[in-house]
Amino acid sequence: MPTGEQPAAKKVAGVSVRPATLSLGCLGFAFTFWVVSLYRIDPANVNDYGLFSVLPVTIWVAYAAVGIGFALSLKRDVCETRIPLLQIAMLVLLLHATPAIVYDELRYAWAWKHVGIVDYVQRHGQIDPTAPFLAAYRNWPGLFVASAELATFFDIKPIELASIVRFSPPALNLLYVLVLPLIFRRFTADPRLVWGSVWFFAVGNWIGQDYFSPQGVALLFYLMLIALCVGPLRVVHTGADPNRRGLAGIFGRYFAFTSRGEPPATSGLTPGARLATSILAMALIVAIVTTHPLTPMIMLVALCGLGFLGHISLGYAAFALVVEGSWLLYYADGYLASVLPELVHRFGDTSAEIGDRLVDTSIVSPGQVVVSWASRALTGVIALAALLGGLRRLAAGYRDAAGVVLTLAPAFLLIATSYGGEIAFRVYLFALPFLAFFAAALFFPSSGTPRDAVARYALGALVALLSVAFVLANNGKDRQYTFTQDEVAVSQWLYANAPAGTMLIEGAPNYPEQFMNYERFTYVPISIESKQSIAAVLADPAGELSRWLQGRPPGTAFIIITRSQKAYIDDLSVMPKGSLDAIERALLASARFRLVKATSDAKVFAPDSAGIKMGEWVK
Repeated sequence: MPTGEQPAAKKVAGVSVRPATLSLGCLGFAFTFWVVSLYRIDPANVNDYGLFSVLPVTIWVAYAAVGIGFALSLKRDVCETRIPLLQIAMLVLLLHATPAIVYDELRYAWAWKHVGIVDYVQRHGQIDPTAPFLAAYRNWPGLFVASAELATFFDIKPIELASIVRFSPPALNLLYVLVLPLIFRRFTADPRLVWGSVWFFAVGNWIGQDYFSPQGVALLFYLMLIALCVGPLRVVHTGADPNRRGLAGIFGRYFAFTSRGEPPATSGLTPGARLATSILAMALIVAIVTTHPLTPMIMLVALCGLGFLGHISLGYAAFALVVEGSWLLYYADGYLASVLPELVHRFGDTSAEIGDRLVDTSIVSPGQVVVSWASRALTGVIALAALLGGLRRLAAGYRDAAGVVLTLAPAFLLIATSYGGEIAFRVYLFALPFLAFFAAALFFPSSGTPRDAVARYALGALVALLSVAFVLANNGKDRQYTFTQDEVAVSQWLYANAPAGTMLIEGAPNYPEQFMNYERFTYVPISIESKQSIAAVLADPAGELSRWLQGRPPGTAFIIITRSQKAYIDDLSVMPKGSLDAIERALLASARFRLVKATSDAKVFAPDSAGIKMGEWVK
């Protein structure tokens, strides 16, 4: 061996054994430390920093190990294996499975409401046609009808369904990371960029729309449809030649320009397979249209954009337009008629509402200030990395027209809807897969760079650091959005026993609510009343609330106050800090109210005039 020459890494079947072994070793190390960490996390001690406040050092060791393991897995021959996917799956478990396992109950009040919709469909065979707050769900019932059919088939009750769907975030994110490589491989032949893009997506998906909701499922359908459009359904322009004259030459040069740098499209499908794939794409279009009101708009823009780029036939966009138009005009016509004037009036005017969605850091608790800035920083870093990565790709000669179109397609929602400031989060969610691609391109702009160790370890380190911001951004409100077994038990007791026509006064609409028999109640959250009404309640809780419930038939009026309601009020300063504690103390001391159900985390009161005896309710 010549002096100074190092022995080549041993290879088996074209794969370097040493980096592959080290990467798998890091994976095993991360998994072990993660499991150990799960036993050391006490959710009862969560403060206004959320889950971050109770995570042990061992879980951060797991994050570091998976970052190193991923960097090792991007070595040129190793990244052709499934090892990078295993590292990404481990990252998803760390990010999304940790809270699903640590917390005993389903997170997010809206997730409980979604369980309640399934419960109603099980009992009545349709979504409630009268509840105004369910108008969107009634007109886009796909997820709830399908879930109700499955729940009925397996005889799953609401509380059991809640226990199952609390694992929606890790399940959906694992499905996302399985679909995304199918898209990115059509953008680049460099597997490092493919896996780096998925890695960025995993850590960037912090906004929490992956719970049991139509939005999370619709995103999966959308990604599957895009994978078909840029993959097996991609049009091969055999007649378009950039060297010819006339239209064939013009189209040839246009298609060559927009697809420069992409792997060549191939027509490898048999006619039968292509027909089956087309049918699948159309089925996904129908599923998207029937599941969620916003996703079809993004889908239409994306399909039109890909069609004008020459990637797919515009027939798919036409089909989607027909399905969406038919659905809006015939199934959701009542809803469309009610919101159309507002849509026209507020078209293009969402900037002020987006600003209103930003947390006012001058009034929230110190922990929530950190949480807010962590989410902004995480989003900003990914957006900046995507911009710089896109410029590096452009400088390297790539056009990435399809990636640009798909990144910009969700922005249409900013001007075309009256959904309020919440729409900014939806735009980010649907743009994220393609922002992630360009962010990873900052490290791997082209496949011609032989020395990539610095880029690999820089990417792994950055995402490991961004994981800290993710935990704060995604789990920073867990003191509000998680619920204890005591809260669930009290809610279940109330919803199972209260009769139809009951008025329920809530401290805030943030607890395990409406997950069964929800149609029996009229809901009155104190926190969303006018400032004058809130001031009156705080001045004389027992007297004012007694006036609210005056004249109610015996046994049909209750007040519920829970731990999660208090956390929501105090952390976000929705009302003066300690307001619900003060109301609770006043009700306990008042002869006008009787405590009918109580645990350490939840209390239910009824007017004493209702004639309810403690023994009849408290069991």
